[in-house]
Amino acid sequence: MTEYPITLVRRAALRSLRPPPKIALADWIESNVYLPQTVSALPGRIRLFEYQRGICDAIDDPAISKISVIKSARVGWTTLLTGTVAAFVSNSPSNILTVLPTQDDCRDYAVTDIEGTFEASPALRGLLAAENDETGRSTLLSRKFPGGSLKLVAAKSPRNLRRHAAKVLVMDEIDGFEVSQEGDPIELATMRTLTFRDRKILAGSTPVFDHGPISKLYAQSDQRIFEVPCPECGDFNEIQWSQIHWDEGQPETAAYACPHCGSLIAERYKASMVAKGRWRATAPDVKGHAGFRVNALVSPHSNAAWGRS
Repeated sequence: MTEYPITLVRRAALRSLRPPPKIALADWIESNVYLPQTVSALPGRIRLFEYQRGICDAIDDPAISKISVIKSARVGWTTLLTGTVAAFVSNSPSNILTVLPTQDDCRDYAVTDIEGTFEASPALRGLLAAENDETGRSTLLSRKFPGGSLKLVAAKSPRNLRRHAAKVLVMDEIDGFEVSQEGDPIELATMRTLTFRDRKILAGSTPVFDHGPISKLYAQSDQRIFEVPCPECGDFNEIQWSQIHWDEGQPETAAYACPHCGSLIAERYKASMVAKGRWRATAPDVKGHAGFRVNALVSPHSNAAWGRS
C-alpha cells in the first residue's frame, strides 16, 4: 500500500515527540562523558568500576533521596560526581547546587572538572552558558542550561546558600566544611531542597574526624559495604587493611588474606574481584538514605596498589 507524504510527515513528527528511552545513569555516563587530560592520566570516555555503578543505581532509584559516601582518595568519587551532574544537565534539567569547602575549591572544580569534561564530551559541549552576577559580570560559578542552572557555592560563605533553591544538591569533602555563626553549611544547603519532593542529596568525603559529618551521615544511612569474592573459596568480604600482608621490607609482595579460607590472593586478581563485587546494606531497615563505604583497597588504579595504599 502506498503511503501519502502527509502520513510519513505525521509519523516522523510523532516519533520526534517521544521522550528519549530511559537509560541507567551508569550506562549514560559511560556512553556520553569523556575525561580531559587535565582530569585523568587516561583521558577519554569514562569507564566505571563496579562499586561506582552501584552508587549510580542508588542515584537512579526514585525511592532514595539521600546518598552519602564515606571514601578514601583514588576511588573515582569526583569523576562520578561530574558524570552525575552532566547527566542531570543533559537529561533531567533542574536547579543544581554544588557545595565545596572553599571558593578556591569551587573555582578549581568549575574550571578543571566541569568545564574540562563538558568541553571534552561531544554530547555536552556547549550546554552550559555563563550567568551574570548582580554586577552584570558573567561568572564561572553560576551557569545556565535549558531548563535549569548549576551553581557552585563555598561552604565558607553560608549566607550565599540561602539565595538558592535546588532539586539536586551535591556536597563534596564535607568534613572540610566549617560551622560558623551563620549555621551548619550542610543543614543550610539541605534546607534549600525542601520544596522538591523528588530531590537528590549527594554528600561525600574522606573522613577527617572519627565522628565527623560524613561518618554521622553514613551512620544514619543503610550503611552499605562493598564486598568482593575470594577467587579460591568464593566467599564475599569487604577488603580491610588488616587483611593485607607482605614480606618484611617488600611491599610489592602485598596480598589479600581471605578471612574465610585464609588464602593469600595476589594483587593481579584484584580487578576481576572488583568487577564481580557487590554492595550489601548492613542496616537494611533504613529507607530512603543509601550510604556507601569504599576504600582504595578496591580501587584498580595503579597508584592504589595494595603495596602503596
